[in-house]
Amino acid sequence: MKTASIVIADDHDLARSGIAAVLATSENLDIVGQAKNGLEAVELCDRLRPDLILLDIRMTPLDGLGAAAEIRKIAPDTKIVMLTMHESIDYLSAAIKVGASGYLLKDVSRDGLLRTIDIVLEGQAFFDADLMRKLLARIDRESPAETVIERLTNREREILCSLTTGETNKGIARALSISPGTVKVHVERILSKLGVNDRTQAAVLAIQAGLLRKDEL
Repeated sequence: MKTASIVIADDHDLARSGIAAVLATSENLDIVGQAKNGLEAVELCDRLRPDLILLDIRMTPLDGLGAAAEIRKIAPDTKIVMLTMHESIDYLSAAIKVGASGYLLKDVSRDGLLRTIDIVLEGQAFFDADLMRKLLARIDRESPAETVIERLTNREREILCSLTTGETNKGIARALSISPGTVKVHVERILSKLGVNDRTQAAVLAIQAGLLRKDEL
């Protein structure tokens, strides 16, 4: 398995050290840089182009959300995971809007952190489940998203429902008795038709359109 390059950005030295110690237990992850704030994080991503960056949110002079927006511009291939102590629906929503592929609370377990990194590196998204359910439940369904969803085929809607519940490509493939490669093609078409950048934004549109009932979240 290819070794992935990782940058850690957190304004607390002990937090960075702790995260680095966890990542060091995986032989597939290589910590190539550490930043104390958003500005340093942007500079490191511009220079090193890491596969993934773990970003705290509350940092000065540039916070994690601002840094994430800049990183998406200068290093679009770098995956972004927000790792924060803030259990905030507003922060989660903002993270999705700036292109983060993950949002985790700092009380996540070692295995949970490493598993999330693996999922995001594979091109999928992973967000704190409880926060995601709260965010989706808060979304107003009276939205023009219904018109956008009408662009999808029945099969694409079926797969979009699975994306909304957080299912992986492999899980969708098993459930529908098709190959993961076929699921990947469908997901790419869904994102293109909906005009969104990632699975999470597609899921939000699905909830806005009423594709799922809230009791299914």
